[in-house]
Amino acid sequence: MSAEAITIGPPAWYTTTTRVLRLARANWRFVLTLATLGAGVSTVTALLLPSRYRARAAFQAESPPSQPSLSNLGLAGVLGSQLSGLQQLGPQNTALLLADLVTTDAVLRRVVNATYPWQGPSGERSATLAAIYGFGDKRPALRDFLAVNKLRRAVSVQTGIRTGIVRFAVEQRTPELALAVAETTLAALNEANIELRQQRAAAERAFTAQRTADARLTLAATESTLAVFYVRNRNLLTSPTLQMEESALRRDADMARQVFVQLQLQEAQAGLQALRNTPTISVLDPPTLPVRRSWPKRRLALVGGFLIGLALAFVRLTWRDQVASWRG
Repeated sequence: MSAEAITIGPPAWYTTTTRVLRLARANWRFVLTLATLGAGVSTVTALLLPSRYRARAAFQAESPPSQPSLSNLGLAGVLGSQLSGLQQLGPQNTALLLADLVTTDAVLRRVVNATYPWQGPSGERSATLAAIYGFGDKRPALRDFLAVNKLRRAVSVQTGIRTGIVRFAVEQRTPELALAVAETTLAALNEANIELRQQRAAAERAFTAQRTADARLTLAATESTLAVFYVRNRNLLTSPTLQMEESALRRDADMARQVFVQLQLQEAQAGLQALRNTPTISVLDPPTLPVRRSWPKRRLALVGGFLIGLALAFVRLTWRDQVASWRG
């Protein structure tokens, strides 16, 4: 029985890599020239591009004020406590709400129309962010639209679901402008959130005021019915039927009284919320002046350009070797 010898050659990737390295070593001047040229072009481009600076901040939603105890109001107090709990958002939902609110037009429009220290070409020492972006000569609606969209692209937001901490960053042309825009964004966010809270509380107050008026009429009607019953039936001890009717009327009056008291309390709370202008966020990390540019990253550009030059050199050498093999 004869055995045939089986010859196993090296894998294709090893052969290709060896051939490319051999070509690179034979043409090292060409490879080094292209790599150096790529690094130089990318470095010069990074030096010519305008710098950007990023200011960062972190905040957390303020805890809502403690509500008065409703345990002594019976069934109506329990229902009122449940309804009040539904109106308040949890810390995770509040953090997500504030994170989304940062990039809304209600906040960013305040930021782009605020005034910042800026040395303009005409000698002015301050300008709005819309003017700094170059949209100052547009009509107001278009100016705000373009400026808000550009600012939205310069703002990045991250939310910690477990901790409820919201972190955001603003990128601008100068460190001073980045710091000022970040501080203005925090102030605009607080103002917009206070306004939203007051509008919601005003609507809630109007609703509970109407419900309180209806409950007052219901309470007056039940108490009047109970009083008329007592006038017509002075001796209740001898009639079980009258006693049962009295018990039902008293239950109706007690329930109407509890509902009326609860609605009055909710109306008072909504009135306080409508007037409350305390800060809605706690700033954990205030914005600081950036000390390093965030873009362009010149070291990364240098390394990237060098690698691109090497890749072009290898492609060129491989293509030239392949064409030569085809012709040969």
